[in-house]
Amino acid sequence: MRFETAGRKPIGLRRLSMLAITLLTVVWPVQATIMQRLEIEELARKSTDVFYGQVLATQSYWNAERTRIYTAVTVRISETFKGAARAGETVRVVQLGGEKDGFKTDYAGRPEFTAGESAVLFTTHNHRNELTIVGLKQGKMPVNGQIVTRDFSGIVLVERAHSGKQFQPVKSYSTQLTLTELRRRIASAK
Repeated sequence: MRFETAGRKPIGLRRLSMLAITLLTVVWPVQATIMQRLEIEELARKSTDVFYGQVLATQSYWNAERTRIYTAVTVRISETFKGAARAGETVRVVQLGGEKDGFKTDYAGRPEFTAGESAVLFTTHNHRNELTIVGLKQGKMPVNGQIVTRDFSGIVLVERAHSGKQFQPVKSYSTQLTLTELRRRIASAK
């Protein structure tokens, strides 16, 4: 099939399809963050504080220059796996992104929080000594009863190839484990 335009060469269906695909990728980009897959033990090693708790509240705010939006997540700790915070204490975890005054800053792989949810958080201190999540979504594991879920949606995970020089994609799917198994794996991280 060919399409003809006045005074121009005919456009083949193949070229028209390629043009459509190119326009779609420009107009409708796919969002994904590519990052190295971190096993639970690696997350624990990279974290200064790992704890299980309940999200009490979230609050988005502008930085002082009004150029970035951050979200502060208030969490009541139920159990500490690593770090100085103790059960019953309330901590504040800060991350880039959120919605404020009709503006939204978002990126693929950013963990989202809802008041009332329970989660295990792998955190470290940033340059302002605020707790932040390690490994984007990999560092937030929702808990339902005794079941912990690892959700990798919105991120493309890679790992080092056998040669150790290049990365290769890893199949990423949600996995579940028990709180007991998670405790064991965090404790085994040295």
